[in-house]
Amino acid sequence: MIGSLIWQISSISVIMNQNSPVIHYHAEELRLTELRYVRSSKDLVTPIDVTQSGFLQQALRKTKEASPYVDHAKQLLDKLQMSLKPQDLINIKEIRGDLITAAGFSDKATNYFSPPELENALLEVLQEIERKAGPDWRTEIIYRFLLTRGDTLGGVMRNIMGAEAKAKFTGAILAALQNKDISPSVIYSRTNVDKVQQISWPERILLFDKKPKLIGKNVDVILLRQSESNVLVTALLDRKGNYLACGEVKGGIDPAGADEHWKTAYGALDRIRQKLQERQPKLFFIGAAIENSMAEEIFSQLKSGLLNHAANLNVPQQLSDLVAWLVSF
Repeated sequence: MIGSLIWQISSISVIMNQNSPVIHYHAEELRLTELRYVRSSKDLVTPIDVTQSGFLQQALRKTKEASPYVDHAKQLLDKLQMSLKPQDLINIKEIRGDLITAAGFSDKATNYFSPPELENALLEVLQEIERKAGPDWRTEIIYRFLLTRGDTLGGVMRNIMGAEAKAKFTGAILAALQNKDISPSVIYSRTNVDKVQQISWPERILLFDKKPKLIGKNVDVILLRQSESNVLVTALLDRKGNYLACGEVKGGIDPAGADEHWKTAYGALDRIRQKLQERQPKLFFIGAAIENSMAEEIFSQLKSGLLNHAANLNVPQQLSDLVAWLVSF
C-alpha cells in the first residue's frame, strides 16, 4: 500500500511509510532523551525505605559522634564537684572554655568581648544559673553545656552528610572513568585525606567546591576543558569557554531539609546561568532527599532545558547514568 500513516504517541510523532520509519521528537521530549532512568518526576522521589535506612544510619553515626561530648561532660561534672559556689569556677582556667559554652556564648560571640568583659558576663550568667537551679546548679551547667554542644553536633553531622554525598559521587565518577578504560589523576585535600579536590583525565578536569571569580560563589562540581596540562586551575576557571558542566550535589536524607537544599542549589545554578550565559555550560543536580513537589520542579526544569540532567543520589542507575553522561563530554 502506497502512502503514509501518521501515528501519534504522547509527544512523539512517528511517520511510517513504505521505505522506513522516521521519528520526530518534540523539543520537550528531545531534552529528556539523555535521561535513561528519569522519565517522570516520580522517578526522582526518594523511596520511603531508603529514607528509613538513611535515618537509621544517621542515628548510628550521630551516636558515635556524640560520645566525645558526653564523655567530656562527665569530666566537667567531676571538676564542678570541687567548687562550693559557681562564682568560684571563674578561677579554674582549664574549664573556662566549657563554662563559656554552658553560658551560651558562641566562639564568634566571644570575639566581641575583652577578657575582663567576658569574665564579667560569664559571672553574671553563672549567678543567674545558681539563682534558678539552687543547689542543682552543677547539673544545670552540664545540661546547658550539652545543649550548646548539641548545636555543634548538628553542624558536624551536616558536614558529614555532605562529605558522604560528595564521596559517593566521586566514587561513581571514578567507576565511570574506569569503565571507559581511563586512568585519571586524583588530588586529595591536604587537610582531609578522604576528600577529593579534583579529578583530571585527558583534556578534562573535574573540580569540587570551587569559587570561581566569574561566578562569585561556591559551586559544588565544575567540569572544565583542559587543553594544556600545565595551565593553573585558577587560569582555567577565568575562561568562560572552558566551562563544560556545573552541578550541585546535596546530601542528607531528612525530607524536612530537602526543599532548603533545592533552593540553595537552584540559586547556585541560576547564578551560573546568568554569569555564563554567553557560553552556558550543561547544568545538573543530584540530591539524596527529594520530595514530590521538589521532584516536580526539577522535572519541569529538565523538560524546559533549564537543567540538563538530574539524579537521586540513592538510585544507583540514575547516578551511574548521570556520571556516564558527565565523563562523555
